[in-house]
Amino acid sequence: MKRIVHRIRPFAAAAGLALLTAAPTAAEGPVTLSVAEMRHAAALSIAYHEPQQALELSQALLARDPGDIQALVMKSRAARDLGQYRVAQQAARRAWRLAEADHPRYGAALAMAQALASDGKRTRAQWWLRRASEHAPSPGLRARAIRDFRYVRQRNPWSAQLSFSIAPSSNVNSGSTANSVTLNDWIEFPITGAAAALSGTQISAGLRARYRLSESKTARNEALFNLQHQTYVLSDSAKASAPDVSGSDFAYSSVSVGLSRTARLPGTKAPYEITAELGRNWYGGDPYMNFVKLGAAKHFALSRRTRAHVGLSAEHQDLMRGTPDADLAGLRVGLDHRLGNGDRLSLGLSARQSTSTSPHLDYRRLTARAEYAIAKPVMDMQLSMGLSLSEKNHDRSRFTSDGRHDTEMSAHLTAVFPKLDYYGFVPSVTLHASRTDSNVGLYEKKAFGLHMGFRSAF
Repeated sequence: MKRIVHRIRPFAAAAGLALLTAAPTAAEGPVTLSVAEMRHAAALSIAYHEPQQALELSQALLARDPGDIQALVMKSRAARDLGQYRVAQQAARRAWRLAEADHPRYGAALAMAQALASDGKRTRAQWWLRRASEHAPSPGLRARAIRDFRYVRQRNPWSAQLSFSIAPSSNVNSGSTANSVTLNDWIEFPITGAAAALSGTQISAGLRARYRLSESKTARNEALFNLQHQTYVLSDSAKASAPDVSGSDFAYSSVSVGLSRTARLPGTKAPYEITAELGRNWYGGDPYMNFVKLGAAKHFALSRRTRAHVGLSAEHQDLMRGTPDADLAGLRVGLDHRLGNGDRLSLGLSARQSTSTSPHLDYRRLTARAEYAIAKPVMDMQLSMGLSLSEKNHDRSRFTSDGRHDTEMSAHLTAVFPKLDYYGFVPSVTLHASRTDSNVGLYEKKAFGLHMGFRSAF
């Protein structure tokens, strides 16, 4: 076996290497080590907080073999402990490129994440920890990568949620399923073209980001940024029904920025949150409205298994295209309970009121919802389901003398597939159905859809 002469501090021998032929002394001297012994010595040097010696040992190994993945990982660890973050990242990246099997890839990804996190680049570190979890050679090492990911995420001032989904639907334009609408209680018109329900596929993508401005033991202040876009592809039957319409005519985009403060009152554990946002929406590619939102929410721990929350909201909508501006106010309350078997039951009730200078646009809406999540996987799927019932009332309507009254019922079933995990993301599929009954035929609707997307597993 090839051996390498290197000066090594005697502590390594005393730690159990048995590399020296004589008892350790305070002086340093040349020691002849095999490759395996040198790797062992470098690993022990890192463990015993001797990064300079670990760096020298790893460099000696790399002088012998520049493609020594284990030496590159140890060099990265040692350089990181010495504050040489650029060197640490270069070594880890080279180890990653050379690695082919899961075990060395896991080590390289973990080393890169540690180097980036120590350098303050926590968002990139989180991505490398996802890589580490993907290539973890055992459940225990995967759990470590996930634990490190959560640790870094907690300390990262940036947090972001990316979303992407494809959703075939029987009613992409929220069109009417009625055949006709009656005007002034006696003049009947057929519902055709873009006013009728059109089938197709919704394609949506979004970004929700937060940046922590300041934080103390009892409060956190954050900047908010939200971006959402969704467009549609019409089915052949929809194109035949409305030949002058394209899916992009119903495209919707939204951009908003805001501030949030989350804090606990003295002597309490449950937090409250206050938010303020302003933004703009586009419809069909053209500006649709500007808006300003204010919100406040308070959470309560009723017991070890039960939590409640209450929220208030206010919004001003500066509508374009000649539509009057609107002011909205909302109230919501909710209850979340964890059952003895781990299942979760959520109940909610919300109320919303809109007022404007045009009475037929004013309305009141009351919504009740219930959701149930099953803790134990069913055929390797995590299942949850929900129901909602909503009543919406307009005192005035352009179509009838007694106003407009809508009743909407909806249901959904969501399946998440944790065993199809890829880089910490798992696919989800949601089946949903909704029906709206109205005394005005134009607003009678039915929709069935399938929503396919991804969500983070940790």
